[in-house]
Amino acid sequence: MELRQLEQFVAVAEEHHSGRAAARCNVVPSAFSTSIRGLERELGVPLLRRTTRSVSLTEAGALFLAEARRCLAAAAAARSVVTDVRNLLAGSLRVGGIPTFDLLDQPALLQRIRREHPALAVRYTPGTTEHLIDAVRGGRLDVAVVSQPDPAPADLTVVEVATGPLVVACHRGHRLAGHTGVGPHELARESFVATPPGSQGRALIDRIFREAGREPDIPYEVTDVAAMLDFVETGLGVALVTDSLTAGRPDLRTVPIDEPSYTWTLAVIAPPTGQIPPAAEAFLDLLPQR
Repeated sequence: MELRQLEQFVAVAEEHHSGRAAARCNVVPSAFSTSIRGLERELGVPLLRRTTRSVSLTEAGALFLAEARRCLAAAAAARSVVTDVRNLLAGSLRVGGIPTFDLLDQPALLQRIRREHPALAVRYTPGTTEHLIDAVRGGRLDVAVVSQPDPAPADLTVVEVATGPLVVACHRGHRLAGHTGVGPHELARESFVATPPGSQGRALIDRIFREAGREPDIPYEVTDVAAMLDFVETGLGVALVTDSLTAGRPDLRTVPIDEPSYTWTLAVIAPPTGQIPPAAEAFLDLLPQR
């Protein structure tokens, strides 16, 4: 049973004439009659009484008419809901993100999309890059702001927002303060303040220790970059950050990392092309152009 057949049946029931109903549905009379008879065969009962002049409903046809109209109304409502979602007149946007400070103004982005599409229900969830990527991949988030992994996930849409070299942040009284550079193996002698496992910064620190053949020395785990810099500012350890994040902290110094240097990339990820929800497309459209 198809919606097309229900529409044709309702038409003939309202027109009381197969020819007029066929014209109303833009179907040739022979094909129209074949479709209606196919519906009757499927149901196993006649729905119409046919004469050379008119058509009327059988008892089964009268009962079926009410349900056919209900079914068509439900289908129309379903189409309307989908249209509203496509046009951002309904639906939701689930965003996840890591702290980005001045590299990307996430609150401003969220405010703008709410202003431009007030019918959207916008939700925001913080997390580590690893968890956020899993959430987008699993359909629990529509879009997420992350530290781009190396390599970037090939099964997702990745939009780079900002990139820059990582540096070592330390207290101004630290032994590294004032150095013009520091190598990864020398870094492996330091105690680090870092975010928990699952973040790209933490993965890089673990890699530095692993390549130096040392056990990771990370006595302080914090959940965000601001807290991490607070710890470094009191001399509890060093951290890997982008240089701009230390602005406005006079007790901090930054030291470039010698070869191999490390680049950090801020990116926004979404489902694969062709599967991106309309609301997520709207979010991507608001990102600053590189």
